[in-house]
Amino acid sequence: MATTTPRRIVVDDTDPTIQYSTGWFVADPTKLNTLGNYGPVYNSSSHATSTSGSTLTFPFNGTSITVMGTIDITTDTTTNTTDPTWTCYVDEIPISNPNPTFAFPENNWPLCNLAAVAGGAHTLTIQVTSKGQPFYFDNLLYTPLPSVAQESAVLEYTNMDSSVSFGSGWAPWGAQNVTQTPGAQVALNFHGTSVSLFGYVPTELPHNASSASYTIDGGPPVNFALNGLPAQSATVYNTLFLTTNTLTPETHNLVVSYDGDSAETPLVVGSFFVTNVSTPSSSTTTTSASSTASADLSTTPAAATKSTPVGAIAGGIVGCVAVLALIVGLVFWCRRRRRSVAADTRRTSANPFTMAAAETLPASVAGAQYASTSSALYSSTGGAQYSYSAVGSQHARPETLGSSSMYPDAPGAGPAYPYMRPASPHPPTDAASSYGGASHAHNLSGSYTSGSDPPPGAGYPTPTPSETSRKYQRELAATAAFMNMPLAPLRASGPRAVVLRHHQDSGVRLNSASSLGVPLPEPEPEIVELPPGYSRE
Repeated sequence: MATTTPRRIVVDDTDPTIQYSTGWFVADPTKLNTLGNYGPVYNSSSHATSTSGSTLTFPFNGTSITVMGTIDITTDTTTNTTDPTWTCYVDEIPISNPNPTFAFPENNWPLCNLAAVAGGAHTLTIQVTSKGQPFYFDNLLYTPLPSVAQESAVLEYTNMDSSVSFGSGWAPWGAQNVTQTPGAQVALNFHGTSVSLFGYVPTELPHNASSASYTIDGGPPVNFALNGLPAQSATVYNTLFLTTNTLTPETHNLVVSYDGDSAETPLVVGSFFVTNVSTPSSSTTTTSASSTASADLSTTPAAATKSTPVGAIAGGIVGCVAVLALIVGLVFWCRRRRRSVAADTRRTSANPFTMAAAETLPASVAGAQYASTSSALYSSTGGAQYSYSAVGSQHARPETLGSSSMYPDAPGAGPAYPYMRPASPHPPTDAASSYGGASHAHNLSGSYTSGSDPPPGAGYPTPTPSETSRKYQRELAATAAFMNMPLAPLRASGPRAVVLRHHQDSGVRLNSASSLGVPLPEPEPEIVELPPGYSRE
């Protein structure tokens, strides 16, 4: 699948923007090219140093950088130290050194890597420490910012680049594409003066030599060999398959065709290195822009003529929708108003006052209790409890007092577990911060594991029965009177009786035996004042 990832710029060791300190020298590529199976050094050139303290610097404007070279170290078994050692810095900050103690000599080895850095101007510095063993630097690749000039730069087009297209007969092979199908083709569109194709020769597939060819802009084919591998040979990586001659500085089309078959060495495509040129000259760009502008101007009247009725139609539709929405809103408001008046009338005739006992009931339960049903109105200690459920990602909510609500009570039965929580200083809400939201977690033992709210019973004061019973007596008495129900005592051994006094007017009464009309028991009863009921008339 093609990608639009920015192409990296390849900078060879001979580039003048790389500054070497004293102690560096040009290495012999003939000797290096015989090392390992990671292929020859890039462009047959490499710099080396055996001087401790030698450095090189490279300024770049980009977002990533990788340093490539030859790893060829020696190890002192008595001290378990290696030679040479090196450290890479970007803006004086050390960066990754993937595997500096690899025991076998190899070219094309990543010496340092910085996968991502803030876009902008940076400086790479490599500092070498050596006791005589050379350190080899070959090339570097960095991801430039869009504003970086790429005139004469070498750009890396990977096999996933949007400018690379594979025909039928290809298959993914690691980070490359492979074919053993006769006539299979891959094409590259590029803007530059030359292109090179890199891949590798796998030992897992046939070793017999084969061939391939390429064309530039539909010209005559140019053949190149795909040399096979000797028996028992390892895979050879970073193989250069082709390099075109110098081309005119313009857009070109390269097509590579495989001429072998399934019994011969396959063609493995890894990446293309393109020597880039700048975009077309400013004069050409200006002419093109002027032509485009003229074409736009020629079509403007027609577009304007057609836009008027479309705007009128759109305006009419929007106006109709707005009117309909207004009518629907008025009807809905009138119906709600009518229901509200009727409900107020019914409440006035049946109940002179209202109260929300569930919102004012304090708690007397310390700690968290997990249960599969919500609790009854009374707790074992004489208080009331709120039952909150924490089911999935739903927000916490108070359960109806006295009702039964089933929730999973074992792991695997559901996403979460209900639990009892003492009343908070504020009424419960459906906010995400309530228990039961995704930001809180509890285990079966009731221990708190995460979240911003404290766990139940940790920091909430627990009222004693003596502090709560009088308040409950009043509230339960008022509730019983409202519901026309007999009053049930909170406890059989309650110390005081409760007397309901329903006023017929707004006069002041003294709570005495004569005013109440009943003998006062010992201890003196608690009086609950019920206001008179007034009609709307």
